[in-house]
Amino acid sequence: MWSVGCCLYELYTGKVLFPGPSNNAMLQLHMELKGPFPKKMLRKGAFTVQHFDQDLNFHATEEDPVTKTAVRRLILNIKPKDIGSLISNFPGEDPKMLSSFKDLLDKIFILDPEKRITVSQALSHPFITGK
Repeated sequence: MWSVGCCLYELYTGKVLFPGPSNNAMLQLHMELKGPFPKKMLRKGAFTVQHFDQDLNFHATEEDPVTKTAVRRLILNIKPKDIGSLISNFPGEDPKMLSSFKDLLDKIFILDPEKRITVSQALSHPFITGK
């Protein structure tokens, strides 16, 4: 479902939603959209230690501009964005359908896959059914 959401967003806007060059950068972009990952989910992750410390705080890996070496930087208090703020209205667009599209994307991009909209739920969503 996550990939479908990315495709829908990219078809609508013509922009890549998560243009990260590395897994670490992609994780940061995901959290900038939806907030921190649930700790329960991180505890189960096979690669959590590569990106999070023992307290499950995220460490962004960035290149030092002077030395060109990788530097890990602790990132706290990631504030999520509203998916609607990333999608602009086009002239003549149906506001109800746009609102429905934003709602569908919001449900698709729930970080915890157990809480994310399922395929069958998505197929019944008003944006898909047109109702």
